[in-house]
Amino acid sequence: MTKLNSVSDLARSYQLRLSQTGLKSKLDTLAKETTTGVKSDIPLALGGDLTRINQLETRLAQLKTHGLNLAEVQGQLSGMQTALEQVQSVAQATGTLLLSEALISSDPALILQIRKAPDEMRGVIAALNTSVAGRFVFSGTRSDQPAMASHADLMAQLTTAVAGQTDPAQILAAINGYFDAPPGGGGFADTGYLGSPGGTTLTAVAPEQKLGSDLTADAPELRDTLRGLSIMAYAAENLTLAPLTLRELTRAAGFLLVNGEGQLTNARSAIGVQEEAAARLKTANDAENSALLIARNGLIAADPYDTATALKEVEANIETIYTLTARLSKLSLTGYL
Repeated sequence: MTKLNSVSDLARSYQLRLSQTGLKSKLDTLAKETTTGVKSDIPLALGGDLTRINQLETRLAQLKTHGLNLAEVQGQLSGMQTALEQVQSVAQATGTLLLSEALISSDPALILQIRKAPDEMRGVIAALNTSVAGRFVFSGTRSDQPAMASHADLMAQLTTAVAGQTDPAQILAAINGYFDAPPGGGGFADTGYLGSPGGTTLTAVAPEQKLGSDLTADAPELRDTLRGLSIMAYAAENLTLAPLTLRELTRAAGFLLVNGEGQLTNARSAIGVQEEAAARLKTANDAENSALLIARNGLIAADPYDTATALKEVEANIETIYTLTARLSKLSLTGYL
């Protein structure tokens, strides 16, 4: 009889261990569902039909990728808009002032105004060399390097182009020739502008939509502003020129800056259109993403009430097994857990 009882106890002990293992596994599963809010066995929860959930996951992944691209584009456009605002503020403040100074200022007062040009030029160069997330936004596809040469390099190039001319018409013709020279002609497009000849590659932000800007520091919209500032910066480095020559250079620069301001407005408006499109798309994507997440959760979300009820049931079963196990092996609850 003692031998039979011993065998029976071993069988019960083995059965309890199996139950313990199963309950611990179920407890872990329910704990995970409570933490994540997602059913542990999605195929089972969906009856083996994963078509809809796969469609939702695919679209959510697409929205995530496009969202990252869209954020990058928005950063680029914002950086460009801010930089152009800085450039335009210089053109706006300087253009009409130079025209006025060229007409009514004394020679000493005019020279004081001319002396401000190098700092204004440096500020514009810095703005056009704006980088966002490590990319220079006005360099076209060559976004790993600045768009503009330094002020010192630009002045050296202009000095070479002017080649010692003293007549205002000849100086202006030389500077115009430098800026108007086509790629390969040794002018601004080759040595002053350091970006790519082409514009920025547009970025895919939706299955059939790309956004971005092809505006570079070499664009026609910026040319008159750069030309006008360059004339003044050149004059600032050549103050020994005849007073009438300096006055004529100032007048020409003023006209260019006034004209350039309108072109900058057009450039900023074009970027603004892209910014508006990006903002609308982000709103639409966010709304779609929220709707898809709701649909996804409706398929795979674990019901909190059902999970809590199941946890209580498992805990009750564990307590029962503990009581039986303790009688057989005198295990403590702490040791069991």
